[in-house]
Amino acid sequence: MQNEAKIFAKAFTAALAGKKEEGQKEIARNFLEVVARKKKTYLLSKIVKELEMIAKENEAVLILARDLDGEAVEKIKENLKIKLGQDKKIKVEIDRSIIGGFKAKTNNFLIDSSIKTIIENIRQKLI
Repeated sequence: MQNEAKIFAKAFTAALAGKKEEGQKEIARNFLEVVARKKKTYLLSKIVKELEMIAKENEAVLILARDLDGEAVEKIKENLKIKLGQDKKIKVEIDRSIIGGFKAKTNNFLIDSSIKTIIENIRQKLI
């Protein structure tokens, strides 16, 4: 069975889904009232940690070798969302050391199509 903090965090996340800021504030107030009413305030720090983990699960990082135009980045993001099978928030970073191509990573998944890795793999095979 899942621990209580994880159950509370998932319920809170589900309640927030698709709500605008004002609705989210109301849900947060109600959520805290429920936690207090159930005398579970001692779980709040664990609930926050679970919420952070859920947020990380919904994030991905796209690492590019150089700045690309917005249209190219959007195409890569669309393909990543399809590949990952869910809608993730994708943060773009620049790392010139990868020479070309890109890397995409989540907390449990990595796509490495960088020129640096390809060169390193060839080098390893030649040794």
